[in-house]
Amino acid sequence: MSQLVRPLDPDRSRRILEAGMRLFSGMPYADVHMEAVAAAAGVAKPTLYRYFPTKEALFIAGLAWTLAELREAIGATRTTGGDEARRLEVAVGLVLERIGRLSPALHAIESRSSDLGEKSRRVLREGFDGLRDALAALLRDGVAAGRFDVPDVDLAVMMVLGGIRMAAHGTGREAPSPTAVAAFFLNGLRAGAAVPLPAVRRLGALA
Repeated sequence: MSQLVRPLDPDRSRRILEAGMRLFSGMPYADVHMEAVAAAAGVAKPTLYRYFPTKEALFIAGLAWTLAELREAIGATRTTGGDEARRLEVAVGLVLERIGRLSPALHAIESRSSDLGEKSRRVLREGFDGLRDALAALLRDGVAAGRFDVPDVDLAVMMVLGGIRMAAHGTGREAPSPTAVAAFFLNGLRAGAAVPLPAVRRLGALA
């Protein structure tokens, strides 16, 4: 008679993912060990391996979970206080912080093998598709309120996310502040456009 396999507990899975991503965000990828993840999640090591058989599987699943959580967090900013420009700044800050903290681990896993690198890039692409929708909703709110003048919301969001990804991955310099990144996209390259963020009307104007 075959032994029944207990179904995985979604609450426990979430606890493991939260613990794992805290560790991946706070130390080099090579220094994160499954024993430490199990201890941080409050589960036995065999239990951890039942949910995630390898550290790589844990990271890939955690990356997808982080991006899904990030999409929900950005969506929630639409119901918070402040004007549309402030909400965009908050959303940019969330992406910069969470993706930026994982940047060293992303670089490490992409260098381990082409297969792992492709998996992480695919998860990022899919996750950023979700972020694109959430940010587009924020921009459309600003357009409807007369705060932004955005001829092409989809193009604007693509530029915002592309800039955030480059800023988060970095080039050895300290990542810019969310205020600076948001202000750049809101102000564009217009001379004399360095005005307080809530007062900005146009996004991406070049003239």
